[in-house]
Amino acid sequence: MYVRTLSQRLRRRGLWLFALLIASALALSACDLVGTDDEDEQQQQAQQQEAQQQQAAAATPASRPAAQPPQQPSGPPPPPVARGGGQGELAYSIVFPSVAHVSVGDAVATGLVIGQGFVLVDGTALGGAASADVQLSNGDTLEDLPVVRRDALTGLAYLGPVDASLIRLLPGAQLGDGESLRPGSSVFSVGYGASDGADVWPAVFSGVVSGFVEWEPGQRTILRTDISLPLYSGGMVLVDAAGTVIGIAPAAAAGEGMYVSTGDLVRSLAADPPAGSEAAPSVETSTEHTLTLAEGQASVSLFVGDQEPGEQVLVTVRTETASTLTLYDGAGELHQESNLVSGTTIVALARGTVGPNEIVIAPAAAMEGMQDDEAGEAMPEPATYEVSANVPLMVLAEAEDMAELSLGEPLVGSIDLAGDVDTFTLAVRAGAVYEVLLQSFLMDSYLMVAGAGIDAADDDSGGGLFDLDSVLTIEPALDGVVQVTVSDRFNSRSGTYLLTVTQVGGPPAADPDAEAVMDDEEDDSMMMAALLPAPSPPPTISLRGIGGDDGLRATLVGLNSQSVGNGLLVVDADGAFEIIVSVIGVDGSLGRLTVTNASGEVVVEGRVLVSCPGSGQCLAQAVFVGNEAEGGPWIVELGADEAGISEWQIEVERHE
Repeated sequence: MYVRTLSQRLRRRGLWLFALLIASALALSACDLVGTDDEDEQQQQAQQQEAQQQQAAAATPASRPAAQPPQQPSGPPPPPVARGGGQGELAYSIVFPSVAHVSVGDAVATGLVIGQGFVLVDGTALGGAASADVQLSNGDTLEDLPVVRRDALTGLAYLGPVDASLIRLLPGAQLGDGESLRPGSSVFSVGYGASDGADVWPAVFSGVVSGFVEWEPGQRTILRTDISLPLYSGGMVLVDAAGTVIGIAPAAAAGEGMYVSTGDLVRSLAADPPAGSEAAPSVETSTEHTLTLAEGQASVSLFVGDQEPGEQVLVTVRTETASTLTLYDGAGELHQESNLVSGTTIVALARGTVGPNEIVIAPAAAMEGMQDDEAGEAMPEPATYEVSANVPLMVLAEAEDMAELSLGEPLVGSIDLAGDVDTFTLAVRAGAVYEVLLQSFLMDSYLMVAGAGIDAADDDSGGGLFDLDSVLTIEPALDGVVQVTVSDRFNSRSGTYLLTVTQVGGPPAADPDAEAVMDDEEDDSMMMAALLPAPSPPPTISLRGIGGDDGLRATLVGLNSQSVGNGLLVVDADGAFEIIVSVIGVDGSLGRLTVTNASGEVVVEGRVLVSCPGSGQCLAQAVFVGNEAEGGPWIVELGADEAGISEWQIEVERHE
């Protein structure tokens, strides 16, 4: 029993062990199956997620990245992003994408991209150029973007059009009407300095609106602010606390804290979009020019701008007329003189330190003292000059010069470059009273009238936005034609102006449309006058000018007179003449007179010393006598050792 029982137990235990082994094997197999299933399921889920992401990316178009400022490792940090840092930070971050860096050579201006696809910029800061390079805030550069329109009296210009895709990527500025703001409202001025490069972010200045003024000549509202700019700017953009552009200012006005309301610009754009008209450039810039002397014109002029220090300027002139080339620095002082032979002449210019420098080319006959009509007879045809240079030269489009003014019809003119002078003619009658008004938003206007017994000048009597407008009331003593001369007071600014002449007294103006009625006596008088020889020109000739920190500059040539640079050309039969020099300046101002003959020898010299009892300005005069045995011509010039003379005049009385 025991043996059987034991054997039975052993058999049973063996079955259990066998069963246990089989169960363990099954358990291990089950674990392997479960692990494999989990890994397969995870892999399938990952594949499904990746497929879903690819489908979503294919179904949704790629969004365009927001416009970002250019990332330049060597440049300044990116502009601030508004995070509750204040109104200025918010306003700057909103307007920043629309602000552009505009340049022509070394000239820099602040551009504003507007939604119509144009860049609004201060045209005067660019020197009246016909096109400019524009770098947008995202780093894109647009080269030679043309000027398509100018806002004449404010100097603002529209460049474009800008490609529509760029505008979509870089939204235009939001223009608003700031005329509804209350005085004291916070505003911010954003823009570039005149020497800022394209790798510099525009600066921002804060202030408040202090008032508004209506500028009637330009039909513009001007926003006054208390914002003070530490440096000369290239024009500035004015925004409110919400980043809306409410004003834009040319460089000349930004320094005074005054901005042209963009509300007026928005209304003018709606009525007359910039693309509707092309504006002819007032300054033609090129390395090659062909210039021809017009009838009655004594010389032609070109300008060379400020080049890099040490850069040599070579000018090549081809002409069939023997001529003289003279170079004047920015102060109007003669710096160099060269002879041009018939054919081709190459001149290396020794430029002065102040620019732009003026190149004047005149026929040698005129320089030798011949009268204009004699010089014209000596030349078989008008002198023509083909001028080329290794640097761009500028030619002013002086279409308005010597134009005849009409009563009551405002004339819009332009001082195209610092030192430019415009002269007009005006027919006047004895006994009539005329008011000549010169207004400008961009320069310190200076007005002179001479002729018909009148010799007058004015600086700031006309009031205006900056109290810099000029006005003269004239009463001619005889019938005739007067010359009206316009310039910037210190020859340092350029810009547009408005010149208006009205008759304010005396007999009523003649009706230009009325038919002339003459009786027999008038016909006889006219016939007799035609048969009589023409009267000889008056024996007195004159030259006037102004002075400043850069010296003296001639600005007005008297009737029947001829200037040579900054001097007066004197032709006299017997060599006997008197020179009357008049100088207005502060105490101690000294003017030096020199008279040179055709050989360049000084034959008369002297000085005029101003002696004032007080601290203001006063008049000094001196008389010099020329008594040369040999005939002329002579050149009479007035110079100054230092600043102090504000106005001067040379009169020569010839004794023929």
